[in-house]
Amino acid sequence: MTLVLKVVKKNGERARKFLIQKNYLDGDYRPDSDKKHIYFPATVEFKTKLGTFEKRNLDKFKSRPTSLRELFMKVLPVKLVDDVRRSYDLIGDIAVIEIPNSLKKYEKVIANSLLKTNPKIKVVAKKPDKIKGKYRIRKLKILAGEKRTTTEYRESECLFRFDLNKTYFSQRLGNERLRLAKRVSGSEKILVMFSGIAPFGIVIAKRNPFARIWNIELNPAAAKYAKENIKLNQLESRVFSIKGDVKKQIPKLKEKFDRIIMVLPHDNEKFLADALNVSKKGTIIHMYAIHTDSEIAGVRKRIRENHPLKINKTVKAGDYGPKMWRYCLDMKVTV
Repeated sequence: MTLVLKVVKKNGERARKFLIQKNYLDGDYRPDSDKKHIYFPATVEFKTKLGTFEKRNLDKFKSRPTSLRELFMKVLPVKLVDDVRRSYDLIGDIAVIEIPNSLKKYEKVIANSLLKTNPKIKVVAKKPDKIKGKYRIRKLKILAGEKRTTTEYRESECLFRFDLNKTYFSQRLGNERLRLAKRVSGSEKILVMFSGIAPFGIVIAKRNPFARIWNIELNPAAAKYAKENIKLNQLESRVFSIKGDVKKQIPKLKEKFDRIIMVLPHDNEKFLADALNVSKKGTIIHMYAIHTDSEIAGVRKRIRENHPLKINKTVKAGDYGPKMWRYCLDMKVTV
């Protein structure tokens, strides 16, 4: 038996809105009705003139929602459902959701409902619109669940630990990390610039037992987690984490690399000269850049005109925003 608020049908929408706004609507159960009344599942009993409380057998929703839109159909006014933008990201046991301004007053309802739909989720956090600070971190706002932003995440047989409020990490780049790892062969020496918590380097090393990877990261928290993750995956002998500015650290390197990965999504062109300083003829450079379809042609043109690089392939590595894409330019040093 489930606690329900029994209301006459003419007050149904008013009662539904009130329950949603107060976070009193139990999203696990399907509302019921008869000729005169609607029975809304409630999480608590409270004083109200909208109706009366009683116990009633209600059906549970049979399937868990797979997207925010499906979830919103249960707990939001119908006219707001179309404001849903995309599915949530599940990073370890933290669900990160984007909530438009039109749904801000419902964010706690949404978060608590999402928390109950998937036992893997222990934290629900809101992704802010703006990137802040020197290290371009999006500070998450916890809406439901445990009060933490640290998590463990598994990808390509690798384990990562990190704090989402101190480091940048995108699980959406998992396929891209695997794509590059499959391109590596033999005992390649690889440099990862702007490496974060070292997911590119670790995934590559895990799949390629003779490769050696150097990671350079400015954010001290990310560099610290990189060292921990390298140790966690038992790769200390072949994967190295260097904390510092790439422009200052690259001149200290005594290696010429077979492959260089430039992870920074913005302004990467400014660092191509630094990458070329530790390259040799035949070095492969993977440079990421965020642009529109119309802009990327200009990027390729500038690179061909200003650097000894042949662009072999341009890969779309995921959408970034309206008409914006994260591109990867796969290039080869020609001199």
